[in-house]
Amino acid sequence: MNGLLGRAPVPVILGVNVVLWGASFNVTDVALGHASAGVVAFSRPLIAAGILLIAMPFAGFSLPRSRNLWLYAAAVGLGSTTITIVGMVIGTEYAGPAVAAVLLNSAPFYAVLMARIALAEKIRLMRALGLFIGFSGVVVIVLSNPISSGSGATLVFGIGAAVIGAIGYAASSVLVRWLSVNDRLSGFWGFTTAQFICGAVFLIPFLLLYGNPGATDWSSGELWAALAFLGIGSQLIAVVLFFVALSRWTSGRVMAWSFLPPVVAAAIEIARGNVPGTLTLIGMAIAIIGVAIVNHPRAEDVPVPSGDMEEHIA
Repeated sequence: MNGLLGRAPVPVILGVNVVLWGASFNVTDVALGHASAGVVAFSRPLIAAGILLIAMPFAGFSLPRSRNLWLYAAAVGLGSTTITIVGMVIGTEYAGPAVAAVLLNSAPFYAVLMARIALAEKIRLMRALGLFIGFSGVVVIVLSNPISSGSGATLVFGIGAAVIGAIGYAASSVLVRWLSVNDRLSGFWGFTTAQFICGAVFLIPFLLLYGNPGATDWSSGELWAALAFLGIGSQLIAVVLFFVALSRWTSGRVMAWSFLPPVVAAAIEIARGNVPGTLTLIGMAIAIIGVAIVNHPRAEDVPVPSGDMEEHIA
């Protein structure tokens, strides 16, 4: 896999990542028909960590031995898994799916600001324009079929949870980029396993509150298939690809691709015969144009350094 990731163009890596994350919306909906939100959320990092732990003695890697690496892994797992998932679920429940989706997809803006401070990554006007256009497309997609939200304190609570989820996603992504740039991400597979373990552990309180494992239909083959896809595809494979992309491209450029999973989700619905309205199609086109602008060579401030993370993938 080291050679494959080393040779693969970053747009291909992120393209696969976007498809896996985009498909997770539909697959999560299937899983929630048989299990609670807590069980589905907890299963994702648990399955990913379990597969890597089983592969560990055969693949020849080990968990981090440094306390600092474990702290970094805990921070990444907390942000990219725990806070993001909890923010998505609580935001959707109390503020409504439309509001939650828009706020969670604001993560690239936070990432750009954080990367400016932590990594001195500059951003040209062209890239800022692309981010704005891409986010506008997401807003159009989500609000083209608005669903009622809460009100008063309930709405504020849901909005706060969604914003915190976006910030957690952005912060963990910038941290991974910082670790790669500063050559502190040794033992890639061990680190990835550790952050999945930490993300799952931090989700235990959420599982206790939203779990209800007894009500889960464990006999359902559809549930197991959905959990397998979410744990292996949307969590394990997608996160590995995302980390590799962050080692080779700047945070803002990579995070802009986060605007595309809703486009993929809408495209899947079209393939299933559920053709959306005109506004949704317009939103999909706008989001794609925005990401294309962000990735235009003229939007890059400095030559993109070649990533070194693959050197740690063994």
